[in-house]
Amino acid sequence: MTKEQKRYIKTGILFTIIILITVWGINYIRSNDLLSNQTKLYGIYGNVKELSEGNHVFVNGTKVGKISKVNFLNGNLNKIVVEFHIRNDIKIPDSSVAMITSTDLMGTMGLKIILNKNKTDKFYKSGDTLLTAVENSLSEEVNKQILPLKLKTENMIGTLDSLLVAFRSVFNPKTRANIKQSFEHIQITLKNLEHTTNTLDTLMTSERVRIAKIIDNAESITTNLRSNNENIEKILTNFGSISDSLYASNFVNIIHNADTAIYRLNTMITKIEKGEGSLGLLINDEKLYNELKKASSDLDDLLIDIKNNPKRYVRFSAIDFGKKIIINQHTDSIPENE
Repeated sequence: MTKEQKRYIKTGILFTIIILITVWGINYIRSNDLLSNQTKLYGIYGNVKELSEGNHVFVNGTKVGKISKVNFLNGNLNKIVVEFHIRNDIKIPDSSVAMITSTDLMGTMGLKIILNKNKTDKFYKSGDTLLTAVENSLSEEVNKQILPLKLKTENMIGTLDSLLVAFRSVFNPKTRANIKQSFEHIQITLKNLEHTTNTLDTLMTSERVRIAKIIDNAESITTNLRSNNENIEKILTNFGSISDSLYASNFVNIIHNADTAIYRLNTMITKIEKGEGSLGLLINDEKLYNELKKASSDLDDLLIDIKNNPKRYVRFSAIDFGKKIIINQHTDSIPENE
């Protein structure tokens, strides 16, 4: 190996060492502020959300320090200790919370100190452990908000798919034709309704005076009813009294007896019409009727003849009539002892 080659090798090794020292120095500067005193604090988390060394620490949106170390607590994989340094002039009140949060839309993680708003004289000192919390990242929050919408959208898409299938099965050509015909009928009905409304409007216009009179008459009737309210109440009271009297007089039995009498009368008339009984024979026997008619006529002729010719039927003289009177007088004057 020549001297020139050895010189190249030494130069490469030196250049590599310089690069390594530079990288180490940059990382050290990123994780430690060498220009000022710092307060060292800790937080214990179950999940650090990809928080790494060199991420910033914020208080009310202002950078106040950096993450220096992220390690498991005594080998426990469920607990992670985060060490961070903040400026010595920043006083963190007791019971403040160190929350892991997303600092930008790219998902860069950082540590946000949520200060205790209550007034207190106690502050965290270097080496203390803060209360911790983990804030959902922007993507997690978006997913949390979008997930219900996603589920609803999926359900809606399923429902729409079912509706489309139902519409496809229901709205066949025959159904579409029926629907078209139905709309045509509806259009005809609307035209008829329009014609009817026009006719009604014309009728109302032409009969406006008569309708006004009818309304006036109706108002007059209601006025009369209102003015005669007491009389109507008296009539209703009297009607109630009449109904009570009818009920007290056993009106139902009277109606029942009247119905029985009418039934018997109908039975008797039916028998008379059939010719049953003397009266039925008298009414329905034409021969007997003719004989009675003839006898009445003969009796009428006899009376007329007696009136016209009394001597033919009665014979007596005045002498006989006088004798009868004398005999009667003598009979009346005879004493009782004879």
